[in-house]
Amino acid sequence: MLENVTSLSAIIPRKALSGIVLAASLIAASGTAVWAQSAQQFDPNANAVATRGAALGAEEQRILLNEVEAYFDGVDTMQARFLQYNMDGTVYRGDVKIDRPGKMLIDYDAPVPFKIVADGTFYIFVDEDLEEVSHIPLALTPANMLLRQPLNLGQDLTVIDAARDSGVLYITLAQKESEDAGTLTLAFNEEPLALRQWTVIDAQGVVTRVLLQNPSTGVEFAADTFSFVNPWASREGGN
Repeated sequence: MLENVTSLSAIIPRKALSGIVLAASLIAASGTAVWAQSAQQFDPNANAVATRGAALGAEEQRILLNEVEAYFDGVDTMQARFLQYNMDGTVYRGDVKIDRPGKMLIDYDAPVPFKIVADGTFYIFVDEDLEEVSHIPLALTPANMLLRQPLNLGQDLTVIDAARDSGVLYITLAQKESEDAGTLTLAFNEEPLALRQWTVIDAQGVVTRVLLQNPSTGVEFAADTFSFVNPWASREGGN
């Protein structure tokens, strides 16, 4: 089992302050805790990859995967507040909105200057401080696994692990067509089955986690919620 903490995070590219996108779904890797919160808010397990929980047998895993697929079949839209735990000790807060298939908006609370928009084709990382926008094909990011509709576990995705621990179910996934894009661990409350967190580990072993707070489903969003127009595109060198 790769993860065993309550968190929902990673669907956010790591970006050095130089403006280079290094990996999907991670932290701003400057080496400095620019937006560090108090020590009490830091996830002490954020830099640990532990094997915990009871692994599921083949039949139990098959039943669980069917239940998870059925759960996601019934979740077209979702929104929640979140906490994002980063390996450098920073904690980000914000709002996440999801419209499957393919669309997601992550808005961080100030002073974090980032925004992430998945518009169905691209995973768009926006740095408002640097006034830079990076487009990554959605299929090359771990976010693609969460935003698929339908979610066919074991067919389109490789199930790396499945385990149970204290009423929480964990499933770790990788994309068959892009296994080097990283892994995604989904964590669910068992009764009733409900997504509460996700964790991404990138190819460099960097861990990012996000914990959902008060998630709601069946939400209606405005038509332009998942659209992004680059306000800096007209400047020289804009993208």
